[in-house]
Amino acid sequence: MKDYEFKGRWIAASTDVEDRFAPLFKKVFKLEKIIKNATLYICGLGFFEVKINNLLPDDSVLNPTHSQYSSTVYYRAFDVTTLLKQEENEIIVELGNSFFNEPTTVWNWHIASWRNTPRLILDLVIEYTDNTTEIIKSDETFKVAINGIITKNSIYCGEIHDMRNNEPEFKDVILVEAPTGKLTLQTSEPIRRIKEYKVEEIKKQPDGSYILTAPEMITGWAKIKFNVPKDTKITVTYMEQLKKDGTFQKIGKREGHDGNWWPEDYIQHDTFISNGEECFFEPKFSYKGFKYIEIAGCPTEIKNEDIVLYKIANDVEFISEFNCSNKIINDLHNLMHRTILNNLQGKPTDTPVWEKNGWLGDLNCGLTSMMYNFDLKLFLESFVTTMNDCFNEFSSVPVMVPSANWGWENSPVWNTAFVFTAEALLRFCDHKEFVKSVYENLVKFSKNQIKALEDNGWAWGTRGLADWVAPVNCENEEVDPNTSEGAEICGTGFVYKMLESMLYISDVLGIKENNKIFEDARKNIYRAFNEKFLNKEKNIYETLFWEQRGKRQKYRQTSNLVPLAFGLVPEEYKKAVFSNLVDDIKCKGYHLDTGCIGTKFILPVLLDNGDYATAYKVLTQTTYPSWGHWLSFGDTTAWESWETTTRSKDHYFLATYDEILFSHFAGVCDIENGFLTFSIKPIFDCGLDFVNCKIKTPQGILKVEWQKTENNNYKINIKIPEKSTVKLILKEKINSTVTGGEYSWVI
Repeated sequence: MKDYEFKGRWIAASTDVEDRFAPLFKKVFKLEKIIKNATLYICGLGFFEVKINNLLPDDSVLNPTHSQYSSTVYYRAFDVTTLLKQEENEIIVELGNSFFNEPTTVWNWHIASWRNTPRLILDLVIEYTDNTTEIIKSDETFKVAINGIITKNSIYCGEIHDMRNNEPEFKDVILVEAPTGKLTLQTSEPIRRIKEYKVEEIKKQPDGSYILTAPEMITGWAKIKFNVPKDTKITVTYMEQLKKDGTFQKIGKREGHDGNWWPEDYIQHDTFISNGEECFFEPKFSYKGFKYIEIAGCPTEIKNEDIVLYKIANDVEFISEFNCSNKIINDLHNLMHRTILNNLQGKPTDTPVWEKNGWLGDLNCGLTSMMYNFDLKLFLESFVTTMNDCFNEFSSVPVMVPSANWGWENSPVWNTAFVFTAEALLRFCDHKEFVKSVYENLVKFSKNQIKALEDNGWAWGTRGLADWVAPVNCENEEVDPNTSEGAEICGTGFVYKMLESMLYISDVLGIKENNKIFEDARKNIYRAFNEKFLNKEKNIYETLFWEQRGKRQKYRQTSNLVPLAFGLVPEEYKKAVFSNLVDDIKCKGYHLDTGCIGTKFILPVLLDNGDYATAYKVLTQTTYPSWGHWLSFGDTTAWESWETTTRSKDHYFLATYDEILFSHFAGVCDIENGFLTFSIKPIFDCGLDFVNCKIKTPQGILKVEWQKTENNNYKINIKIPEKSTVKLILKEKINSTVTGGEYSWVI
């Protein structure tokens, strides 16, 4: 689809980036002809809310999607035919700062190349029944007010709403320069309020404040009705956890985890100032991650009926269902599903509280789990576009995107997500045209990684992000996220695996001129990897580098999981390397001794190598460090770390067990061309009595259901989409290729 060419001009209220108010733009116009249809094309940076005749064009919020503003800025298109009148009309646009004008220094947002004051461009294209067209466009005829209700707003720190400012003064706008990024239609699903909740508990504190408890961890905000005297100032603060004594823990002003990042403000902190009238208060240009809310300064009783909690996320489609005979596994599945959704905020974020950033290591870990649960075709197209923009800008892909020239140092365990996500879009969504559009940069990126390894003897060095947040093996000690063994094994392994993905992408697209380069590099990496890291006497993989952190032991499960998962272990050593891994897992009581990378691979490696019993015990373990340990605290989302001192409890990159529920327990794997072809090979002897799985694929509904019978047989029901061709492997009894239809067996 060709992007719309705007006729309007970019307009603003101010040129001072330190201004934090939300400007209000207004245009009054009269229409005299009969309207056939009308489309509003609009981009307001950082966020916009638009109303025509006091009506919203749809129910989306936090528009537009965060992008690499220096390369791409997204606009929205709305059908507003029913909002217009054949008389006087009024359009009002309010702008928030978002990441376009964010002063937080931690990730260089304050010096971003694109940073500027909020600005607006719009065209309202009106077609009349007489086949004429009129365009109401942003220009110097618009008016702007800087004394509206929202006097301060920040994506991190929240908002101040002064309800006394209900008669803003409108003055002339200023014409400003366009952002350097290309105006591009936003095709990814917008963010919406996707679920409502009631507060679970309200407790009044000795100081007169209230602490509200949500029924689960939520990303979003509260809508609260206040009816208090004029000039009353009420603060509403959101947080994931309370202090150990049950009091509220604010973050910022050098308080709480990483509170020094915001030395002058609290984050997730809104302020309401009353004009003396009853009204509802909810934020407009920021979102929060929370289980708890503190309301302070309210002289009236806080009542449940006056509060609605909203979960917000990109409105992607839920495409799957999974349940089985084990409650722990079902609870863990729901926990991961909820955590992913909480972090779909224009990009896949790490946490909705502190960082709100698109960390690529997190995506590398969670990608497959995410693809089984949601239709992410358009969402990830947008995110890969951002990676591609960053590569064009920095000649590298930073470890998080969008990026304000921060984190651009090469770190393949993170930034190979550029390639792996493109591969996933081919496999799960058959998104060939888009992947082809970024293929040239995928090749350049891959060749850069080859060069980096070749210059270092075909192996990665010790520096870089790798197996982040491995346990320190003391449940209540402070988290130490850094690796003890360095990044050598993970970094080398991820480049090796990335090149396999590039070979697959190249084959699917039919562009094979670089395949020999990729194949030769893989041979060199394989040789160097085993020469440097395989201890042939001990039958283990290890690095010489070591920094003692916590009570970690030098045998690293991840250092052995990565070569086993990526096919880097010579056949003659595979059995012994795997046996030593299993021995270590058993020695540690079937507990995880892995950071985010090893955690992704531990269950697939165990299951692919036939140790179903060990995999089941690891998956259903409930004491530290384990996934079930989170459930023992009553938590409804995944932790950022294994220790009870974890900063965040809404962080998906450790909950990557979820993929094997679909790929191994249900057996849906080897997916290609948007499920045109795939395999079904369930693992029956996995400790479960039944599995029910349903996936809405691009080809139609896929179902896999199996149940253990009283005489230890298995009753199996499978539904395959009509256009799909499936390799079916059911124990040793059935090995055949089938097409669309419904099938049943007892084996």
